[in-house]
Amino acid sequence: MGGIPGLDLERLADGNLPTTVKIDLPLPPVQLRGQLDRKGFTEFSGVLSAAMPVTTVTAFGQISLGRPPAFIVLMGATFPQPGLQIGLGFAVSGIGGVVGVNKAVDRDTLLACIADGTAGELLFPPDPVEAALRVIPRLATLFPTVPGRLVVGPMFRISWGGRMVDLSAAVVAELPDPVRLSVLGVLRVTVPDPAAPVIELKATFAGQYDTAEPSAFLMAALTGSRMAGIPLDGDVLLLSRGGDDPLFVLSAGGFHPAFPVPRGVPRLHRLAMDLSPTPWLQLRCEAYFAVTSNTVQFGAKLFLVAEIAECGLRGQFALDVLIHFKPHMAFTASMRGALAVEAFGETLLGIAFELVLEGPTPWHAVGRGRIKLFLFKVSFNFDLSWGGGPPPLPAGHVDLQDALVKAFAQPSAWSVLPPSGAERSPVRLAPFANRQLAEGKRVHPHGRLAARQHVLPFGVEIARFGHSVVDPPQRWDVVEPKLGADDAQGGAVTDSFAPGQYLDLTEDQQLSADDFAQYRSGVRFAPDLSGPEASAFVGAELGWETKIVQDPVPMRSHIRRMVRAHAHVSAEHVAASASIRDAQWWQAAGPALRVAERQPLAAVSSWSMTALGTPATALAGLADGDLVPDAELREALFHRPGLRVVESWEARAR
Repeated sequence: MGGIPGLDLERLADGNLPTTVKIDLPLPPVQLRGQLDRKGFTEFSGVLSAAMPVTTVTAFGQISLGRPPAFIVLMGATFPQPGLQIGLGFAVSGIGGVVGVNKAVDRDTLLACIADGTAGELLFPPDPVEAALRVIPRLATLFPTVPGRLVVGPMFRISWGGRMVDLSAAVVAELPDPVRLSVLGVLRVTVPDPAAPVIELKATFAGQYDTAEPSAFLMAALTGSRMAGIPLDGDVLLLSRGGDDPLFVLSAGGFHPAFPVPRGVPRLHRLAMDLSPTPWLQLRCEAYFAVTSNTVQFGAKLFLVAEIAECGLRGQFALDVLIHFKPHMAFTASMRGALAVEAFGETLLGIAFELVLEGPTPWHAVGRGRIKLFLFKVSFNFDLSWGGGPPPLPAGHVDLQDALVKAFAQPSAWSVLPPSGAERSPVRLAPFANRQLAEGKRVHPHGRLAARQHVLPFGVEIARFGHSVVDPPQRWDVVEPKLGADDAQGGAVTDSFAPGQYLDLTEDQQLSADDFAQYRSGVRFAPDLSGPEASAFVGAELGWETKIVQDPVPMRSHIRRMVRAHAHVSAEHVAASASIRDAQWWQAAGPALRVAERQPLAAVSSWSMTALGTPATALAGLADGDLVPDAELREALFHRPGLRVVESWEARAR
């Protein structure tokens, strides 16, 4: 009996299961390759590839037999070049899909797959078995087990211009609510031809849209890109987030060294070019550019090494600029550089400097430098300030009450909210009323009414407002909300405010604090259904009556008889007779049920179940077909062949 090479059946019988099984079966015209890994007795993962003349099918998968059971499968089929032509220069080179039960998509691992390049190997890898060494360990963390979640989506690979542009991507939906959409892909651009590219750009990207937060991000890594033989590297990120911690970030290459990286933003590699034409000359350039809700940042760095036999030049130059706009426009620019002439590890001549410039109100420059010769060194430092500070905010009376009154008087400050999901309303409204609710002209009887303003935050000390100082600081809040002449129940409404525009913060606090924070901005009115107003809603218990509808066949016969008898009858008359009120649909009331004092029995033939006259010797005094009133007579007929005693309703009439 044959078997799989390298697989010991006796060990399997003893329960010594191998942790890894590899498959390599060349069965022309099909070649199977794969690997199956086991972790414990409940988790299995692996890869399987089947190469055929017309296509190559690859599948990565993982299954867990725990509680709850879960699995994830990524399957794709690739076609030989030039692919399936679909017109206008486009061709489909691969199709597939992702399916997972009790699985979700982990955001942090998705970003990590971009950083280390694993994301590109999940989609149509050229060598699936080799890619499995890096892909399989990532599946458990990239698709963690989450009960009740479903992951599903298509995979595709499209090329254009004879493979000049090649896109491999997977769009994955995570269901049910909250819905998350994730995208994972690789974009390759090779000019003029993939066989001999002058420009080769490879962008591995991933993104996700989360309806619960809500947030959306897209990150791409340029690892493996080249331009005229010069390696390119770096990361690009676009992030937009709402909710309690709103944020907007657009960054190419990272952030200023002094900028605190916001929550949810991964570490980004600098945009870099490696200019090294010869082994003895190394020149590397790095750069970054970023825009956030309150800042603009950019910078660059240049490294130079030119050495032969440990003799040569070493140097670097760097520039970092951070511009912020609130509470007032200011910037910080730092420059630093160094250049040294070295011989056999010793510095013969070197110069280094560092300069920091802040402004514009006031200007502040700090610098230090050093010059080193073979025999001595000289240092110089300076710290200069000039110009006045920012113009002080005018102090005086600020009428915050008038600004709040005008804000609440605006129609946009009021919004109508439907009943919450936990408060199912029994009120049914007409279509006209629903249109009124949609336009915000009416409020649902069980709905809510929200009033909010964006002038200032409630519940905090307002020390500045606009371009003025509030002296002394004022605190405003909604104390006793009223809707008309009555008190109203409800809760607070929050919105995003910039703390630096209202609070008394130092410059360091303004730079380190969040751009926006959540503060109370209004009130939400809700109906009080526990007081006297609750009597306006009358409850009623629903009841129903059940009727059994007669078999419709007699009804159809009734209609046919009407048509034959009255050939000129109109369709309205037929429809009226077939209506639900027609007597043919309802059974007449039958006699009331009566319970017998004793169980009625009958003597019947065992073969035909028809009522028979019983022999006088067995049942004296009974005529043919009479009911047997006493169950004791069962014994009298017990030994009579062909006769039996049954309940009277089972007997058939002769």
